[in-house]
Amino acid sequence: MLALDRLVALVVASRSLTVPPPAPQSGACYIVPSAGTVAWGHPAGTLLHWQGAAWLPETPRDGQIALLSDEGLMLIHRGSWQAQWPVAGLAIAGRAVLAVPPVSLAAPSGGTFVDSQARAMLAALLVALQQQGIIS
Repeated sequence: MLALDRLVALVVASRSLTVPPPAPQSGACYIVPSAGTVAWGHPAGTLLHWQGAAWLPETPRDGQIALLSDEGLMLIHRGSWQAQWPVAGLAIAGRAVLAVPPVSLAAPSGGTFVDSQARAMLAALLVALQQQGIIS
């Protein structure tokens, strides 16, 4: 069951512990940090699963996804563990959308040049929607 759980719904307790925990729960999983390779005895990025009496090492596969409990992040493995979620935006009908960081737009502040402020705001909004791939 633990092997199936690791494949289907991988939950990692931490990726920052430089030494193994003294009393891990059965089935607990950790990612070896760069600063912990000597103490853990495995290369950085390795998944270690506690099996009740010993650590079971696993080399992560590209595309593997894990919930990192202590940081509240989703990680994806692409040569190394990366906190990128969604991974690179979405593709809908071959068109990339939401692939750039969102921008913040200031609201028009009124005054004597309302028409020019409204036009500037609409222009900024159109640029932001184009950058996100929502409109072309």
